[in-house]
Amino acid sequence: MACALAGLSGTAFAAPSSSTVSGAAQAVILTPLTIAPVNALQFGQLTRPTAAGTVVMSPAGTITTTGGVLTSTAIAQTASRGPGTFTVVGEAGRAFSVSLPTVATLRQGARNMRLSTFRSNWTAGAALSASRTFALSVGATLHVGANQTTGTYTGSYTVTVTYQ
Repeated sequence: MACALAGLSGTAFAAPSSSTVSGAAQAVILTPLTIAPVNALQFGQLTRPTAAGTVVMSPAGTITTTGGVLTSTAIAQTASRGPGTFTVVGEAGRAFSVSLPTVATLRQGARNMRLSTFRSNWTAGAALSASRTFALSVGATLHVGANQTTGTYTGSYTVTVTYQ
């Protein structure tokens, strides 16, 4: 039997040394995600407090105060008061995320006031509507110093939106 097998060893059947197949490829181009400001974040007009405090603007436009900035320091408003609003536009149904700053500064000459604790109406998993938009509202906490110098304080903050 060993002789019979030895006789077959001269005839070898080799498997092919290569194989070819076509792979699929695909790319999807999305509408760029954009954000545009609609309304500025407006804390309104306040009477200069004698003690430091805060004005908290919620994304819904509700205002609360702490410390020396009590509701009694609020006066009749001659300008709009409310959260910063933005329009986010992109691919319908796509989820996106929002990044807000940690702090920002409002300035009036050499004087300043700090903004912190930024919040928005965006929640994890939020997606653009069928009309491809999302109305984003942003609130923050304004830190007002004791005897803060009077004047108009202005500044900016950065909001970033990213597809998920």
